[in-house]
Amino acid sequence: MNCYMFSRNDLITIMVVLLLLCFPAALTAQAKSLEVTQTNQQLYKKPDFAGTSLGSVPKGEAVRLLKEEGDWYRIDYNGKTGWMHQKAFVKDWSFKPDLKKVLFGPEVKQSQSDEAALAGKGFTPEVEKGFRHKNPGLSYAQVDRIESFAVDKKSLEAFAKEGGLKP
Repeated sequence: MNCYMFSRNDLITIMVVLLLLCFPAALTAQAKSLEVTQTNQQLYKKPDFAGTSLGSVPKGEAVRLLKEEGDWYRIDYNGKTGWMHQKAFVKDWSFKPDLKKVLFGPEVKQSQSDEAALAGKGFTPEVEKGFRHKNPGLSYAQVDRIESFAVDKKSLEAFAKEGGLKP
């Protein structure tokens, strides 16, 4: 009976070959590539529109998808790693967006950005209280009036229909 003795290097080589034969996908595994389909898209440091922009990514550019987190994609573009919203890659606009989010925006989170960014997102009660405290001489009558304004469902539906919006 013949007995074969393999060296440690021989065993390692055999194991690597077996692994590559058993898992060929490991040889070709690559990150998914996406094409930016919308104009004026930004690459953000964090998955947040109010966050710091790392630069713009032109329409038609290919980016490498690294991770998906909710509506945001962590991507690599020309050596820069950051976040882009999924809307930057939409090819078919026949999907139905959440009308409530479109009209009223996502849940407001307090930001460390400047006041213009806060105004664009809307003031939380805590932010408004702090702003009023810092600026006691300003009149908030118009702000209070706008906040009390309500739109009935029928008017909102008519507005959406007239504007060609589809819920």
